[in-house]
Amino acid sequence: MKTTQRFKIPVAALFSGLVLLFGAQPGIAQEKRPAPVIGIVDTDQLLQESLAAKGVRLERDKYATTYQNQVKDMEAKIRTEDQELSQQRGVLAPDVFQQRATAFQQKLAEFQNQVRDKQERLDFSFQQSMQEIGKTIMAVTQDVSKEKGVNVVLARNQMMIFDPSMDITKPVLDKLNQRLSTAAFQNPDTLQRNDMAEGAAAAGAGGIPGAAAKPAPAKK
Repeated sequence: MKTTQRFKIPVAALFSGLVLLFGAQPGIAQEKRPAPVIGIVDTDQLLQESLAAKGVRLERDKYATTYQNQVKDMEAKIRTEDQELSQQRGVLAPDVFQQRATAFQQKLAEFQNQVRDKQERLDFSFQQSMQEIGKTIMAVTQDVSKEKGVNVVLARNQMMIFDPSMDITKPVLDKLNQRLSTAAFQNPDTLQRNDMAEGAAAAGAGGIPGAAAKPAPAKK
């Protein structure tokens, strides 16, 4: 019987393919449009080094550790019951043994559902927090771009070669830490399934260019 479940701790890739255009004004004749001034932002660095992102990962890891310990205890009980049931196979009447085996299978399925539910809740809380950070990154990137006269911003992970002077990651990181030093992390245990489904749908509807939409967890 294999029931071990490790809680994944993924790093969300929220900005793959990010392209921001600032100052574009539809309707203006082609020859009057400003020449592109390109800035580069390392979004991976922002999501690793910003104060808010670090805090979110600490919260996520705290819950992940708690859930791992809970699952470990639950799994030990399941294994013990499985061993006891195996020992009773030759002692119990066939119909009685079948009843107990069926009940055990139901308990095992419930255990697996509980593990999956904990993982989905933890993932959702993490993604919601990272969405808040992502939106703030978009806002501060626009501010820094205006300050520096940049009208096109590209994600670093999409660029192979560029002039280092085009990199505006440092001022974006500094402004991000000033504006959002912490991001709320909702207790996964308090999440409602309806709220999770609506939040997942809203995240998939747009907001952050290049963000991978996470499908809504199935309702119980």
